[in-house]
Amino acid sequence: MTRRVQIDRLDLDMRGIAPGDAEAAARLLGPALAQALAGRRSTVATADRLEAGRIETPRRADAQALATQMAGHLVRRLGDTA
Repeated sequence: MTRRVQIDRLDLDMRGIAPGDAEAAARLLGPALAQALAGRRSTVATADRLEAGRIETPRRADAQALATQMAGHLVRRLGDTA
C-alpha cells in the first residue's frame, strides 16, 4: 500500500532557536514525519489549512529531537482533522 502525504506549504516559526539548529531541524522534518506516520493506521484527512499551534522547546534544542517533536505534533493535529 502506498502512503502519500502532500504538503503544499509549511510555515515554521522557530524564533528563539539557534539558526543552525532550526535549519537542521527543518531538513530532518521530512524523515521525522515519515517515521511518525509509519506506525499509524491509514487515515484520510484533508485540510485547506492546518493550524498546528505551538510546542514548547528549550532554547538550545537538538535538531533531531526538535524535528521528531514537531513531526509528532503535526501528525497528532492532522489526526484531529480526520
